Amino acid sequence: MPPQIVQLISSYSYLALFLLIYLQEIGVPIPLPNELLMLFAGYLSFKGILFFPAVLLCIITADFTGTITLYLLFYFCGNYLMAHKPKWIPLSDSTLDRLQQKVTQGGWWAVFLCRITPFIRGYTSVVSGLLRLKPKWFMPIAGISSILVCGTYITLGEISGPYWNEVAIKLNHFRYEALGLVLLIISIIGITRLSTILKEKKKAKEKLQYEKDRFIRLHMVSETAWVTQGQGVHTAYIELMELLAGDRDIILTVNGEGKGNIFHSHTYGPYYFWKGWAYKGRRILTAHVIPDSSKGTIPFWKQLFPLTSLYLKMVYSFADVVIAISPTVEKAIKDLGVKSDIVRIYNPVLTENWARTPENRQIGRKLLGIKPNEKLILGVGQLQERKGVEDFIDMAIAMPDQKFVWVGGRPWGMFTEGVQRINNRIENAPANIFFTGLKAIEDMPPLYAAADVFLFPSYQENCPLAPLEAAAAGLPVVYRDIKEYTTLYRAPYLRATDTAAFIKTAQRLIDDPDYYCESVKTSCQLIAEFDKEKIKNELISLYRQTLDKYFEENKWGSISSTWAKH
Repeated sequence: MPPQIVQLISSYSYLALFLLIYLQEIGVPIPLPNELLMLFAGYLSFKGILFFPAVLLCIITADFTGTITLYLLFYFCGNYLMAHKPKWIPLSDSTLDRLQQKVTQGGWWAVFLCRITPFIRGYTSVVSGLLRLKPKWFMPIAGISSILVCGTYITLGEISGPYWNEVAIKLNHFRYEALGLVLLIISIIGITRLSTILKEKKKAKEKLQYEKDRFIRLHMVSETAWVTQGQGVHTAYIELMELLAGDRDIILTVNGEGKGNIFHSHTYGPYYFWKGWAYKGRRILTAHVIPDSSKGTIPFWKQLFPLTSLYLKMVYSFADVVIAISPTVEKAIKDLGVKSDIVRIYNPVLTENWARTPENRQIGRKLLGIKPNEKLILGVGQLQERKGVEDFIDMAIAMPDQKFVWVGGRPWGMFTEGVQRINNRIENAPANIFFTGLKAIEDMPPLYAAADVFLFPSYQENCPLAPLEAAAAGLPVVYRDIKEYTTLYRAPYLRATDTAAFIKTAQRLIDDPDYYCESVKTSCQLIAEFDKEKIKNELISLYRQTLDKYFEENKWGSISSTWAKH
């Protein structure tokens, strides 16, 4: 304990305590923090030098008086002080407005918490005065907090009296530790503030650039560029890039180190979080999968389903806007309790990429070893239970006179459900069915063109592209009759409830030319719902809305109008 403090209290008793507490509360530095001074006063009460009730009354009164003095000074003179403050003090009107908004949102409880927090108690009086918090609200808060804080420290000093020598030594070291802690806190606040200023400047620069040229600098990401390319997500990503790259309002950056003013991802792995971190407020995710997509897709999917749901919820919540590619996806995201904005935009179909040509048909049939007069029934999808590949094998067994081809493999390798079981089925499949394995997207148009009928026996889908690509290639498409399609498609489509129905419909398409022609027309009606220009316009509109919302400046209410409510 500083000897000058001990001498002062010994000479002037309660008057010294009052002045020391009061002066430090109004901002005058003294050698000992108020908290330690109150502990010492409690110790003196234990020793019988001071009277405990008198210590309580003296210190609480000094603390409350100092608090009110500081509050009233800035309440009545705050405008003058702010107008004549040095320019280097980082306390602008806009800063006060933001602070006032935060305090308003927390109400009197926020002020009370600040009043009982060490190191910032005095600043609370200053800010409350500057914000012109009404005296009828602040004074009771100041009184209650003074009683609580001062009473606690004095009582602790009284209780620790028998051990004061040990406590005093620790308190002496605590002064330097506390000073270091304060400096650390100030440094952290300074660094945080500097980071915020730099971010605000960057944001202002981006806004100025956007308002100047109105270009959408789109940063599109998909981890399928490096892995798992043999699936619909990669096709959707590739075709969307192709669709948007030709738009005059869009500058496209893909996966690399480039920067944009908006972020759009198609996948949800580590790269999605890494690249999306810098785009808070402008993150868009196309949700191609939902928790139900894991059923029959990965090993032990039943046991992993809760974890899958939890992870996908985190993925969706990281985005500011989630694009649901079907009503089923939209409902699944909402059922998870995701708070991000959700919009429904379907996957576009670039019909010109899949149009059947005689050249493609010849290439595809040569590649598959199919003779010109043979009928070919095609299936596309990963080799997993969910896609219905085992049912497709049963169809080939039931129709030995027709050729069957399944295009697709296992992008996830051994992390695919039923590898051994399906491999056994493939090894024992009849000679009229052929499995191509994974194929690149550029190899698919000849394969569609080589076929005559497309069967899609998948058990769970969201907005599948393979049947739409087949429809664009002029093929009749037969879907499994599942509820997802009833909400996805407005136009009619061919459907089969089970394997027997698939076989019956496929045989009729081969045997009945009139039915075949009508089914091709049905396919044409189906793909009309996925018009690329319509979907492109919806996406560009979403990008602009997201950017406009992001760049819109915060609007704070005035100080007087906000506190008038109190």
